[in-house]
Amino acid sequence: MEHRVHTITPSVKITRWIAGIFLTLVLVIAGCEIAGWPFLRQPLQQLMQDKLHRSVQIERPFRLQLVGSGPRLQVGGLKLSAPAGFDAPYFVDAQGLDLSLRYRHLWSLKEGDPYRIRAIRADQLNAYLSRHADKHASWDFELEDSGPARPFPVIEQLAVNQGEAKVDDAVTNAQLSVKFFTEEGEHLKAPESSVKVNGKFRHLPLQGELVTQGFLPVATQGKDSPPINSHGWLKYGAVNAQFRGAVYDLFGAQRVKGKVDVSGPSLADVGDLLDMTFPRTSSFNISAEINRDADRWQVNIPAARIGRSHLSGQFAYDLAPEIPLLSGKLQGSLLMLADLAPAFGAAQDNTAGNAHPGKLFPDEPLDFTTYGRMNADIDVHLDAVDLGNAFRQRIAPLKLRLTLMKHKLSLAELEASTAQGTVSGALTIDAHDAGNTDLSPPPAPDWGIQLAVRDIRLEQWLKVTPATGKKKGQEKPATPASPAYISGKLSGKAKLQGRGRSTSALLKSLDGQVALMVRQGEISHLVVEAAGLDIAQAIGVLVKGDQPLPMQCAVMGWQAKQGVLTPEAALIDTPVTLVNVSGDVNLGQEQLNLKLQASPKNFSPLTIRSPILVTGPFVDPKVSVSPGPIAARVAGGVLLALLNPFAAILPFLDPGDAAAVSDEGCQHTLQQLKARQH
Repeated sequence: MEHRVHTITPSVKITRWIAGIFLTLVLVIAGCEIAGWPFLRQPLQQLMQDKLHRSVQIERPFRLQLVGSGPRLQVGGLKLSAPAGFDAPYFVDAQGLDLSLRYRHLWSLKEGDPYRIRAIRADQLNAYLSRHADKHASWDFELEDSGPARPFPVIEQLAVNQGEAKVDDAVTNAQLSVKFFTEEGEHLKAPESSVKVNGKFRHLPLQGELVTQGFLPVATQGKDSPPINSHGWLKYGAVNAQFRGAVYDLFGAQRVKGKVDVSGPSLADVGDLLDMTFPRTSSFNISAEINRDADRWQVNIPAARIGRSHLSGQFAYDLAPEIPLLSGKLQGSLLMLADLAPAFGAAQDNTAGNAHPGKLFPDEPLDFTTYGRMNADIDVHLDAVDLGNAFRQRIAPLKLRLTLMKHKLSLAELEASTAQGTVSGALTIDAHDAGNTDLSPPPAPDWGIQLAVRDIRLEQWLKVTPATGKKKGQEKPATPASPAYISGKLSGKAKLQGRGRSTSALLKSLDGQVALMVRQGEISHLVVEAAGLDIAQAIGVLVKGDQPLPMQCAVMGWQAKQGVLTPEAALIDTPVTLVNVSGDVNLGQEQLNLKLQASPKNFSPLTIRSPILVTGPFVDPKVSVSPGPIAARVAGGVLLALLNPFAAILPFLDPGDAAAVSDEGCQHTLQQLKARQH
């Protein structure tokens, strides 16, 4: 019987030796994992100090887990000091801390990205969160000063029995105290958690509270967790907000769904709070349904009151792009233009909000620094727009497209109807990154205005009747309707550009052209005779009644240069009188310097052929008669009266000039103005 001897080859020995080492290593790691790597407390503390360049204290009990999707640290206490240059007792002081990270987040971390923390659980957590104006923050753990500052860390899950965070942020001018608290007891069916905030944000006081069911469920949920009923309130300056709904993950994916009621003095305050671009408006009251999923907010506003305006809309706010994008549709039954007056520097009562009395246009600097907060693409559909007391009819309807892209605001594709006519045009404002503090001073915004009106019935659109002086509470006496001072179909174009940080500065810089024409028009006979200082004709009109005169030609072409409007051609031609307009209108100085020269075509026994001067400030213009021609006529009358008293009236007898202007001449003027527009 043969006996075989099994020999172990060297390769088998090596394999078994490696397997033994590997098994031993696995057992050691498993043992250390079970024990929690207690001997790593001091090395970890020293490593963190070296890497973070700040003092670190790790208190027992100590338990570290390295196996799995990411490291997990459980300690009796962890205290991190504030970095050099920050006046704070510490950065974080946590008791009963359970901290979890993900390896994939650590491996993929890039310069400028926020640190992402999977979960923080603590019995007690206090923190001092500070950021300087240069954007260096106490949560910035960059090893090299040349690296970009990181945003605030992203905390996916946060569960704190009790704690407080002090926030001092020079970037947003925030000094806040945020308190966490969880109440448990027999009188409650389930734990109730609250987050309270108190302090200042962007120079305004801020207070608020969010109450939820459970052990801080506002932050402990994952993306697939069910919604948790929540309610809260917030007061920011004079803005008040109430929320009732569900919170999914406030510090992580930030899923929120519910109803919000917001009121305040101006939408711009809400824009400051949310870091969005909203105009300064009259007081508002808005009810909205909100729904956030991932990086996108859905907002439905069934009812909004802004001053006397009634609006609604559906919007989406996408946070995924580098610059967030607001898109959607703004609708409404009525927009009062006066409710947007504060956006152009005027007070809410439609008076100028400037520091110089006697001025009409506001010189209050407008805020263009918010233009870089977001982009926007919004369709506007309004049933009616009220332009103010000077207009009989509203614009109804109005459509336009509002866009805000790279600091440039555009109101384009304007389509509107009023008084049987149409209005179209566009407005652009290029703010040139006005919020960039590196540009000192930043360039003034560029404005562009293009406007066209077609066939608007003046007698239906404008209010040209004088005020009655009726006191409040008195009934207006019934009087027959007076004919309009001027009527006809108004058409025209304006193409202007300027630069300025206020409405007043813009008007002072305007360049461009304005052309207006009235077709099928009529003008008050009394106004025409008064313009020519035809005393006899005016008395006759008063006796017989003011009958309108047809306008054979009414056209005005104005050239704008550095805020000064000069008429290139301006005349009103009726069968009885030709009125020419000359001079200028200084928008920057708000001064009128116009001369109206009337040339009657018919015979009048008593007339004074002297130009009418319209001069002075916009808020208090003066109408006077040029004294030169009148003085000459009066002097002639005095000399003739010495010979014969009846001869004194001869200088006031004017045979008129029937050939003062022909219809062909008016057509020629229109053709000239039309050629300038092209």
